[in-house]
Amino acid sequence: MDYNLLILSAIEKNEVIKLIRGEQDYEIVVSEFTSDIFPTDINSVLMNCFYKQKEYIDNIEIIFKNTLDKLLSGNASDVYIAILYFDACIYQEERGKATFWINKEEVGRKIKKSISVNQKELENSIEFWNGMKKNNPWKNIERFNQYYQKKYKISII
Repeated sequence: MDYNLLILSAIEKNEVIKLIRGEQDYEIVVSEFTSDIFPTDINSVLMNCFYKQKEYIDNIEIIFKNTLDKLLSGNASDVYIAILYFDACIYQEERGKATFWINKEEVGRKIKKSISVNQKELENSIEFWNGMKKNNPWKNIERFNQYYQKKYKISII
């Protein structure tokens, strides 16, 4: 997989949101050993299409942030995908692997607002573009929230 070509193509075609969602040609297949449902390999996309491009693509962190904002104004599955990226960002920052950092408080507030709009769907099930269904994503959201509250004093719900 040529991640450089993938992100450059997504930017050129104004399809970065499709890349982040893992739509169509942008899907990065998740390992068969993963026990959860993901629309694409979130960490792989974050690391290879965004963090590793910091020196090569101007304003890659702004492109990422703006795309997260678009997801947060979308439906429940988009909001959940944004939460997965938010969590992946925190994980990579804690590991010292992030080449840029997100504003946890600001993004956390936006997530909280988007969750309140989509809570009913997030408490039941969501369907990704490819037909995969995630039952009860709320369980993961609550688990994430407990960690964020404890470590960063941020609540997303």
